[in-house]
Formats: sequence, C-alpha cells, structure tokens
Amino acid sequence: MSSPAPPKAAVAPTERSNATTAPRNDAPARGVVPIVSMAIGALVIAGALVLLLVEREPEIDIPDFSVAFACPPGVESRSGRMQVTANELNVRAAPSASADRFPDRTLRKHTSVTEECRAEGWSRVRLVDGRWGWVATQYLASASLAN
Repeated sequence: MSSPAPPKAAVAPTERSNATTAPRNDAPARGVVPIVSMAIGALVIAGALVLLLVEREPEIDIPDFSVAFACPPGVESRSGRMQVTANELNVRAAPSASADRFPDRTLRKHTSVTEECRAEGWSRVRLVDGRWGWVATQYLASASLAN
C-alpha cells in the first residue's frame, strides 16, 4: 500500500511590481479572423460567378418563335388594328364555330385587337395582353373606321 502524500507546503506570496500588466493586444480577436476570411472568400467566389455569367456567350440558341406564330399556308396575312363591333365576341382556338372557345378571352364591344390573318370569314387576332385566337371577321371593323 502506498503511503499518503505529504501535505503541500505553503508557498509564500511573491512581491509584485508596481507596474500593471495588461493583456497583449497585438494578437487579433479570435472571432474576427474567420469571419473576415469567409467574407473575402465569398466575395471572390461571387466575383468569379459574375465573370462567368456576364462574359460568356450563351451556349444554347434561342428559338425563333415568329415561325410558330406565322399565318398558316393559304391564309391571307394581315396586320392592322381592329375594334370589336359585337356586344360580346367569342375567341376560339381555330377558325371554326365548332372550335374550342377560350372562355377567359371573350371580347367586349370596342375592344381593340390586332388582326394577323384572315381566312374564310375568320380572323386570327392578337389581344392587348399578347394572347391570340380566332374570331368571326364580320364582328370586326378597322379601328380608324370604328371611331
């Protein structure tokens, strides 16, 4: 068995100098360096991304939709402002009274549209909001004549 440890001797306090000892301030604060480093790193990454996005040519070709919206073959192409003369005019998906009707595109009297095509009593019109459809030509008048 081991014997108990001898009691520790009391240490006499040492004299202190009159000069106060302040902590050294030449070392940066512990939390500031990582935050600054992360901020600088984020700025470098953001700058690199901006350069990649701004200076690169697009890698895909943007399709030309004007062909898709061209008048069908055999249909007279037109371009002019027209006004609706009927109290209510149905806008349809195709140039036919049996074609689906767009219920959210019913036109009121004096509504302005742009006539794009005309075929056998039907006009394809573009609405002010950019949507399009077919209406019966007999219910349209030239905007200059309708006033």
